[in-house]
Amino acid sequence: MPKMDSIRNPVIRRIAEWAFWLVKIGAAGAVAVVILSVLMLGYSFIPVHIENPDGNTDYIWPAGSVWFRVTEGIGYGKFDDNGFNNPEVIEHPDILLLGSSHMEAQYVPQGDSVSAVMNDLFGGEHEVYNLGISGHTIFKTCQYLPKNIELYKDSVKYVILETFFVSMTEKDVDNVLNHTVQYSSSKHSPVMQFVNEVPGLRILDHQRKVGFVDLFKDSGRTTKVFSIDGDEYSSEVSASDLPAYDRLFGYLEDIEKETGVELIIYYHPTETFDGEGHILFEEGNAYEAFAAAAEAHHIDFVDMADDFVRMFNEEHHVAHGFCTGRLGIGHLNSYGHRASAETLVRVIREKDQAQKESGKEADADVND
Repeated sequence: MPKMDSIRNPVIRRIAEWAFWLVKIGAAGAVAVVILSVLMLGYSFIPVHIENPDGNTDYIWPAGSVWFRVTEGIGYGKFDDNGFNNPEVIEHPDILLLGSSHMEAQYVPQGDSVSAVMNDLFGGEHEVYNLGISGHTIFKTCQYLPKNIELYKDSVKYVILETFFVSMTEKDVDNVLNHTVQYSSSKHSPVMQFVNEVPGLRILDHQRKVGFVDLFKDSGRTTKVFSIDGDEYSSEVSASDLPAYDRLFGYLEDIEKETGVELIIYYHPTETFDGEGHILFEEGNAYEAFAAAAEAHHIDFVDMADDFVRMFNEEHHVAHGFCTGRLGIGHLNSYGHRASAETLVRVIREKDQAQKESGKEADADVND
């Protein structure tokens, strides 16, 4: 540093040396962020979500924006003009699909999602509109259910509510009924907005939140535990929380009666495997309480476990996980989406047929 040698004052010289090294470190960091951002364009390219002006979800995506991810499998698509993961807006859908990141389906090609496959199978018989958004658990979709039905009241006939777990507490149901389920805000400070808009900084911030070393740790858990908004849910729930199931399904039954819209709970449990490679699904008292409450309140409950076992035994595919990770770990893959779509189409056609037969019987009674 020849220029530094010309500075005779030792204090000023030391300050200048530190300033020089800080500039070098800052420049190196900036170059690293640029390189990481370029690399991220081929790994996870998604826009920054925005507030939902219609109030039927926490947030939406910028209209018409494209997305691409290889974080799990390979997924790509373009958000519709309403900010949801559909090829295009369906103005008058008769089936709404509400759910979490599994239904948002950013981990498979857009044409492989449950809603896309259902529309293909129906061939115009029904129109399915996907309103899935990451972070929207069964509690959040139940909270937003009345608003979604109101927005599509002129056409909606069925609403499918997706869930990948069946545990709940009294507090969860209180939040649903009081409309206080934890909200995912799209408002950020200028600094965090900048971080979200720069892919390299965004992925570093995400890794900071989940933990830089947690990915390399073994959880050591022997039972399935889901972590939702910082709370953990096991397949076993306490006796004091069992009444929560009756309260939640009573709320859903009241919505059915008030609106005439039929609700379908669609449950896709996560696979586990025993030492011999057999596929298993954990079913504790949470599952028993969930299924019993659904039956008691006449809410259709579609459990995909048997279909996933059949797919595994006959086609040797699992519903969750990708070649980029571990089998049975992560989001629904294309096989899981298609199996789910086929089952839901079958269920809805059976309901359509039952309604037709009921209508014929009613007409016969009138004529008699």
